[in-house]
Amino acid sequence: MPSIVTSLTANQIAGLSVAAIQALTTTDISALSTTQVAALKSSQVNAMEAVDLRQLAATQVAALSQTVMSALIVAQIQNFTTTQVTQITSTQIGVLTATEIGALSVTELQALSTTQASALTAAQVGSLTTTVLNNLSTTQVSQLSTAQVQGLTTAQLNNLSVGNLDAIGGAKLTATQLAGLTTTNIDNLTTTQVAALSSAGVAKLSAAQIGALSVTELQGLSTTQEAALTATQVGSLTTTVLNNLTTTQVAALATTQVQALTTTQLNALSTANLDAVAVTKLTATQVGGLSTTSIGNLTTTQVAALTTTAVAKLSATQIGTLTVTELQALSTTQEGALTATQVGSLTTTVLNNLSTTQVAALATTQVQALTTTQLNALSTANLMRWPSPS
Repeated sequence: MPSIVTSLTANQIAGLSVAAIQALTTTDISALSTTQVAALKSSQVNAMEAVDLRQLAATQVAALSQTVMSALIVAQIQNFTTTQVTQITSTQIGVLTATEIGALSVTELQALSTTQASALTAAQVGSLTTTVLNNLSTTQVSQLSTAQVQGLTTAQLNNLSVGNLDAIGGAKLTATQLAGLTTTNIDNLTTTQVAALSSAGVAKLSAAQIGALSVTELQGLSTTQEAALTATQVGSLTTTVLNNLTTTQVAALATTQVQALTTTQLNALSTANLDAVAVTKLTATQVGGLSTTSIGNLTTTQVAALTTTAVAKLSATQIGTLTVTELQALSTTQEGALTATQVGSLTTTVLNNLSTTQVAALATTQVQALTTTQLNALSTANLMRWPSPS
């Protein structure tokens, strides 16, 4: 039978000394009303024996004041039963310190409801140890709000287990958080997470981070995400990454992105990906830097689309790798862009592969650049079509 303590007012309860509180029996403790429990001070609750604290019923636990909850010592938190932990209110959860939360057992942490977990502030989440974070279930982690996820530090994220990292919605991460992830953790992201990354997040990824993405993840990037890549990012991508992009993705690269590619990158592209590049997006310098192999891999359509500025940058060796079909696909405008120096260095094979129409369209300055050797090696058809120097 409880003592007269149950008859005390809230003010009287609050005035009891620590010694008086410690003298209460478990029967007394369990008989306290929620009003009396709400009046307890931190020093009083922290003085309770473990067996007494565990006598608090769900309604009594929920009645503890925020001041008491925020001041609980580790030992008292550890004395709570799992059932009692599940009864902590959202308001009480919101005042717990990182140390208090860290004192909860794995079972107690994982027993927290979605409502309780969502009551944690971004500041609280940001102060949790990685041990605590990794003791949360993947379901709990997946239900963290955007604000809570964005409260996590780079150190916390990089120390998450693969399971818990994969449980975080990619769209919830800030660009800064993404930029701070190690290549190992970037590699640990799922295809779904990568596909959900914001454009701002994609724009923050380093070449090393992008290089850590799997072929499936790279090819899963949307055109919107791909468009977010800066010229600097594109220019620093490895040829492996570039060749892992689909031809559709390569074709969708913007002019500024294509023009950021180095000669080394362009010359290392697979034939399929090189053929997917819109040559009108290439600068004359880029075209001039293409190897004969790369020039030879261009399609007739690409050759026909070369700008006159780009054509004027081609070397005799590059022109010599063009097929008869590609040569004859050059328009009179493109042909007119050839400098006298270029024409004077063309092989007789190239000259004879020009159509009679193209030969007839050569300008006087181009014709006068021909050497005797070139002229003497011309086919009869092309020689007959050669315009007479004026």
